[in-house]
Amino acid sequence: MLRYFARVQGAQLKVRSYEITGVNVSNYNGRVTATAHIEAVQEVTGAQFSQVMTLVKENGEWRVCQ
Repeated sequence: MLRYFARVQGAQLKVRSYEITGVNVSNYNGRVTATAHIEAVQEVTGAQFSQVMTLVKENGEWRVCQ
């Protein structure tokens, strides 16, 4: 899950550091999804921000939903 967050963030402003502060996983009729709550610091400005990412588990792998 961490590498997916890093890949999505790589397309945006550079992140100095991040921490996953919570994860919720659910299973609805066999479809497994999750939300990851992230606290991050922007590299250049040092601005802190929060982000929630939605993921789906397909074929045993987590994929970020966009």
